[in-house]
Amino acid sequence: MHVAQRQAGLTFLGLLIILVPFALIGYVIMNAAPAYIEAFNVGDAVTSLRKDIDLRERSRDEIYTILKKRLDVNDIKNVAKEDVTIQKTVNSTTVNVDYEVKVPLFGNIALALSFHKSVVLR
Repeated sequence: MHVAQRQAGLTFLGLLIILVPFALIGYVIMNAAPAYIEAFNVGDAVTSLRKDIDLRERSRDEIYTILKKRLDVNDIKNVAKEDVTIQKTVNSTTVNVDYEVKVPLFGNIALALSFHKSVVLR
C-alpha cells in the first residue's frame, strides 16, 4: 500500500506575508537613520559648548554664532535660528535646541521626528 507523504514548507504567499513587514520596517529604519545621526551630531555640538570657559559672559547672539559654526562644520541643515533658545540667569546660561525633522517615506506619508538637546553652562 502506498501512503501519501505530507508536504511541509512555506508557500510563496506565506513567504511574502512574513517578508513584507520586515522589509517595511527596514525601509523606515534606513530613511530615519540619517535624522538620528544628525541628532547625535547636534547633541555633540551643544554639549561641546561646555568646554568654552568664557561663554557665560558672551551675549546670546555670540553664543548662537558659536553654536551655528559648530553645526555648519557637521553639515547640519535642519536646525534653524528659531529652534535655538538661550536663557541667561545670574548663575548659569542654558542653551536649548528643539527641532523637528520630517522624513518622507512614500507618497504623502512622512515620519515626523522631534529632537531636544540642552546644556547648562555654569
